[in-house]
Amino acid sequence: MKIRVATRGSKLSLIQTEELLAQIKAVEPDVQFEIVVVKTTGDLIQDKPLFQIGVKGIFEKEVNLAVLRGEADMAVHSLKDLPSELTPGLVLAGFSKRAPPHDVLISRGGYTLETLPKGAVVGTSSVRRAEFLKAVRPDIEVKPLRGNVDTRVGKVLSGQYDAAVMAAAGLQRLYGSSPPVSIVPLRVEEVPPPPGQGIVVAVAKEEDSWLIDLLKKASDKTAAIEATAERAFLAGVGAGCHVAIGGVAKLTPQGSLEFTAGYAAGGAKYVVKVFGEDPVEVGKRAAQLIAEVRQKFKQRD
Repeated sequence: MKIRVATRGSKLSLIQTEELLAQIKAVEPDVQFEIVVVKTTGDLIQDKPLFQIGVKGIFEKEVNLAVLRGEADMAVHSLKDLPSELTPGLVLAGFSKRAPPHDVLISRGGYTLETLPKGAVVGTSSVRRAEFLKAVRPDIEVKPLRGNVDTRVGKVLSGQYDAAVMAAAGLQRLYGSSPPVSIVPLRVEEVPPPPGQGIVVAVAKEEDSWLIDLLKKASDKTAAIEATAERAFLAGVGAGCHVAIGGVAKLTPQGSLEFTAGYAAGGAKYVVKVFGEDPVEVGKRAAQLIAEVRQKFKQRD
């Protein structure tokens, strides 16, 4: 059996793809894979922040089209890159084990958010990260920073930025235990991560029941539950990458969920926690609380 797998061509994307394919191999040793590399709009446009490009699913659309066109059987993505609604005809079917979902502060000097010098230049092109940073440290300067993980790390190492905010998952998958920069975790209460961060997923045609069944067997159950809650939250808030909203679920050893969500704007931030058993219900409740907060912010302004 051979499965054609569409993915982006960056080093990190290929590492993530191999991670998910290894999970599939563990349950179906005889399966073979063919990698189909797809260039996306997000890969091609590197000189603008993501929210300025104006394309929904900027890292996802072209990769999924390869599946719909019959050029691949499944597509692999970082879950955080997927919009709340998939293209009709496609389903989310496979989930990797989750890498740490939180963001981190990288620097050459071992800075924390508290020890960054006044006026320090911190790189990120994420509106979410920028707004939460400003709410915690209004005295620093946030500047756009695009590119793959190696590129962004290189710009910090070269001194173009004093620090940058990035996903812990990407750095861990790319560098393992030997990163070339100092990495300081940011608590999810400080900078709530985007829904899905740390999880690699597979998308397939809804008609390919054999493949969907295989992907479900290979999926990590904890990641699937947390992803369900975060996708419900994402659909509920209905906000794109131009709004500073984050949300992350954590499955406890007892089987319940703890959901941390936040919104930031105008130098202020608000963070909520929701607890419950049903992932969809927990995600929806967190979304409702954030929607109420956004409305209060609008009324205040």
